[in-house]
Amino acid sequence: MSYELSMSPEFWFEEGEPYDRSDLAVNSKGQPVSVYSAISLACERESFRNNAHETLQLNCSPDILKHVIVDALMHIASETNTSSNLDSPVEVWIDKEGELRVFVYEADR
Repeated sequence: MSYELSMSPEFWFEEGEPYDRSDLAVNSKGQPVSVYSAISLACERESFRNNAHETLQLNCSPDILKHVIVDALMHIASETNTSSNLDSPVEVWIDKEGELRVFVYEADR
């Protein structure tokens, strides 16, 4: 079962992301607390970049993806607007088929 996302803007971008902070938004366990940080961390993995390249049929090398793909994936995820669940960690679908997914965790309180 999938759900339409109706989350706050902070779910997508923590304060300062992506341009006014030098680090990614993670909790004390190092888990991403925004979709932007989750996608950014996922793009650091070669396997994720290769999967994104194949699934989305992108017109650039998977090696370039690490540097240019986060914004594109954010756009696609916001259009897809789907998750597998609504409790933490929220599994966010990037593509409509759910082939690419990232987890967003609760921030420390």
